Amino acid sequence: MSEKDLAHLKNLLLRQRREILDRLQGLETDWQALSERDIEREEEAQKADLTSLFDQLEEQERQELEDIDIALRKMVAFTYGICEKCQKPISLERLEFLPATRFCRKCAPKHEEKQKIPPRLPPRE
Repeated sequence: MSEKDLAHLKNLLLRQRREILDRLQGLETDWQALSERDIEREEEAQKADLTSLFDQLEEQERQELEDIDIALRKMVAFTYGICEKCQKPISLERLEFLPATRFCRKCAPKHEEKQKIPPRLPPRE
């Protein structure tokens, strides 16, 4: 990978990081506004649903930030762009599309399958 490609990918990662931090700040503002509202009983269920959604979005954003930070550290350590599973180079095309990816196209589905958490079952009545 050329220095120019690496600099471009670093800029993509830094831009994504800034966008995520901006979204998190917006979520925090929305969350504060929601918690400050005087909500009647009928709206309590809606508030609980929104609270759950905010928590899930926040966790997803934090995971993305962590992945970006890992990619930036790998750049410094000269290990960026190497698949964590097979140790082969990740294609530049894949890195352009997913600059924080840690796996090549071949290994990614295997890793994602391992990471899947089974869906929650609805409570029994």
